[in-house]
Amino acid sequence: MNDMNDKEIKKFIPWVDALAETFGKNCEVVLHDLCNLDRSIVKIANGHITGRDVGAPITDMGLRLFEENKQSRKDTAVIGYRTRTKEGRELKSTTLFIRNDKGDTVGCLCINIDLTPYLSTKNLIDQLCQTASRQDAAGENGSPEKFLSDVDSLMEQLIEKAVKKVNKPIVSLSKADKLQMMRDLKKEGFFLIKGSVKKLSGELGISVPTTYKYLEEI
Repeated sequence: MNDMNDKEIKKFIPWVDALAETFGKNCEVVLHDLCNLDRSIVKIANGHITGRDVGAPITDMGLRLFEENKQSRKDTAVIGYRTRTKEGRELKSTTLFIRNDKGDTVGCLCINIDLTPYLSTKNLIDQLCQTASRQDAAGENGSPEKFLSDVDSLMEQLIEKAVKKVNKPIVSLSKADKLQMMRDLKKEGFFLIKGSVKKLSGELGISVPTTYKYLEEI
């Protein structure tokens, strides 16, 4: 991360504790450095909600939103979408993108409110529990978001997801199947991760130059 990007991200460090203290222990606040995706979390409060700490990587959904934001360069935030942890916690989430002076997205501030304690009394606090539907990101009912402690696990899960969509064993994949996998992985932001091409090459049993050649075709 260069000095300019570092300066922009550091502006938001005080917001992490301020927001967490304002909304309490059921509100996780996370600051990500999107120039270092494999260790993107630089500050986190109430990390017990997703089981993460400083140095954990970006999530699969975070990658997807980052990729979409890079393509559109319009949205400054994605507000009130629904996600769910692997333990079943229902979260109401907001992602605020951080840009440098050139307009490049360099970081994001994420707020994850654990709705689980409130859902038992939903009729009394229905307004709080209403969330904006973001079906293209989380699914209508909120699909599980992958909160992982290392970037290799993140890449493996994204590759596994892409293989399932092709619906063939890896050893039986044709070139067309591999190209489709790469298209799906690109949409997920997979290739934003350092070392992703080498990782995918190993999983597919092809050389790194071949993988780059395929990427030029999609």
